[in-house]
Amino acid sequence: PRSGRDARGPSGKSPIQMTFDHIIVGQGLAGTTLAWCLRRRGLRVLVIDRDRRDGASHIAAGLVTPVTGKRLAKSWRWCELYPAARDFYRSVERDTGTSLFHERPSLRLFASEAEGGEYLRRREMLGELVRDATNIPGCFAAPFGGFEMPHAARLDVPAYLDASREQFRAAGCCLAADPDPTRDAELRADGVRLSRLGVEARGLVFCRGFSVSDPWFGRVRFNAAKGEILTVRVPGLREERVVHRGVWLAPAGHELYRCGATYAWDDLNNTPTAAGRAEIESRLRLFLRVPFEVLDHSAAVRPVVDAGYPVLGRHPDHPQLAYFNGLGSKGSLLAPFFAEQLAAHLCGERDVEPALDVRRFFAP
Repeated sequence: PRSGRDARGPSGKSPIQMTFDHIIVGQGLAGTTLAWCLRRRGLRVLVIDRDRRDGASHIAAGLVTPVTGKRLAKSWRWCELYPAARDFYRSVERDTGTSLFHERPSLRLFASEAEGGEYLRRREMLGELVRDATNIPGCFAAPFGGFEMPHAARLDVPAYLDASREQFRAAGCCLAADPDPTRDAELRADGVRLSRLGVEARGLVFCRGFSVSDPWFGRVRFNAAKGEILTVRVPGLREERVVHRGVWLAPAGHELYRCGATYAWDDLNNTPTAAGRAEIESRLRLFLRVPFEVLDHSAAVRPVVDAGYPVLGRHPDHPQLAYFNGLGSKGSLLAPFFAEQLAAHLCGERDVEPALDVRRFFAP
């Protein structure tokens, strides 16, 4: 249903319509990307977010890396996910007039002789995704050498979220609020109404990241991990590649770099810890030979689901409710492909992949 009713948004400038095709709760990587995909299909979408910058997406480094882990494994479904991510973020850049997606090589330094040997064994199989590193600056300790990933990239996640939010606000489809699904969501035969906010839609999609309590999708099993990140100044360093060795060091401009990240499966909160800072600093000193200064320290909880893959789809008993979550530490790579898959599903064009369907958590 369509309606001409509207209300003024938080700024008093953009009208907020009262009736939508879909309401998305959460404007992190998942919710933002899904909103773009649905809007490009001509659908009327409302994005509701707490407008607090303490979620995992807001501190994410946005690394898009083709080879990861100690075993130098090719990133899951790289050949289809990377082109989808690149094309999607380029399109958002055109729509917003903002530079967001930066394609440049990454440098991986070997932590041991054994790791270098593993690279030699896998180099031919990895093909064009890797090449021998011949230009390791002297400011990095690299006794075992390293390799480059020429097709790596980095999404400026905060800039992507901010530019998208401004676009949504200008269109009158963004609302700052923190709805309580138990109290506010009124399920109807033809959709959902959020009574306290006075808005309704044919569908309501939860993209809220890690949540310890969810009345509709509480069966989804998280294996969430807290991550901590530092922002450091490294005087004189001009490295433009992301450098990996135990932690990653990612350029942020003007001698500033972000460095992380830790993994912890207890104390799941957004509070930085002294232990987390000490761990990152000690790992950074293993390969960075020049002094650095810590300027900022952030923490958030990654929404990792038990299998480590994204989760999406409709609720098995309430098809007007849907879910998109579990992007984890590779959200910048995963979000565009699977947001498009969910958008197509919500439009009745296809099913979601069974292995990723949220309904598997509801099976007896």
